[in-house]
Amino acid sequence: MIMIEFEAVYFDGITSKAHSVTVRAEGAFLYLQPEGAPLLCFSLHECAVAPPLGKTTRSIKLPGGAVCETDDLRAIDVLEKELGANSGMRLVNLMENRWKTVALCFMGLAFCVWAFITYGIPYTAAKVAYAVPSEMAEVISQKTLDVLDDHYLEPSGLGRKRKADIRLLFRGLLREEKAGLNYRLEFRRSSLIGPNAFALPSGTIVLTDELIELAVDELELAAILLHEMAHVEKRHGLRSVLQNAGVFLLVSILVGDVSSITSTAATLPTLLAESGYSRQFEREADRMAGLFCIRRGWGTGPLRSILQRLDKGRFKVSGESILSTHPDTAERIRLLEEMEYRKEM
Repeated sequence: MIMIEFEAVYFDGITSKAHSVTVRAEGAFLYLQPEGAPLLCFSLHECAVAPPLGKTTRSIKLPGGAVCETDDLRAIDVLEKELGANSGMRLVNLMENRWKTVALCFMGLAFCVWAFITYGIPYTAAKVAYAVPSEMAEVISQKTLDVLDDHYLEPSGLGRKRKADIRLLFRGLLREEKAGLNYRLEFRRSSLIGPNAFALPSGTIVLTDELIELAVDELELAAILLHEMAHVEKRHGLRSVLQNAGVFLLVSILVGDVSSITSTAATLPTLLAESGYSRQFEREADRMAGLFCIRRGWGTGPLRSILQRLDKGRFKVSGESILSTHPDTAERIRLLEEMEYRKEM
């Protein structure tokens, strides 16, 4: 049977006058004995112990608006445990009063945030990217191409026959790869970004005249096209946008909030144009293109060759890249060489 006694200050809820009382919790009742006044009795079931807040004064709310306050924290702690009250807040208060626990919790929170940004968002972005309807991918891609045409790109100056030859090469790659997406090849010219190729989420692949002139043969063009097809197949464009847009856009797409998606649609072309692919995405696209080249007996030489020339000329234009920044070319070439060596072994 519970038996606790402590000193406190009692407010009757009618006046602001404070009364010194002796409080005794016994059985199912709470007794208050004011100095020179009759004994007060309350049922413990009608009393509520306020949650703890550091080492501040504790209070017990009594029927009729009355309150009892005390600095005897240990007595109130025992009373709380007996009543089974504020168990969650008592744990929080315990943690708040131990700096080592607070520091540990902060470190745990920081780790969770890091893990979510490093693994959670990319994992979710990949899942969402494959679930995005083709119609939405087409709208995003068309808006992006419109913005790029307005600010970065110009109509291609290639002759009709040259375009037809490259389209024929592209259709052959699509047949061999059994690509199921709605691919489309576009030609542009750009003095701003120079030799470049990029893929949009819908399957539109853009080649600049400068890149086509840089390629020494059809094998190098094929290698570049395969690399960009890999970006499309693996949804790298959408995944980059989703990861960079952050949680808001991810949640909007997951819950189907069309108004939120529409309101952010204007920012997607900018995100696509500025984000670039991560090194992981570039390595994955290189690997897929390299394996195809090896199966055809070309080796990875065509892709390595044009990557080297792109790297040498990348600082000769005012805009290094759109969409694909091709980071760390030396490492990419080394990995392609290792792929070919392992295949030969």
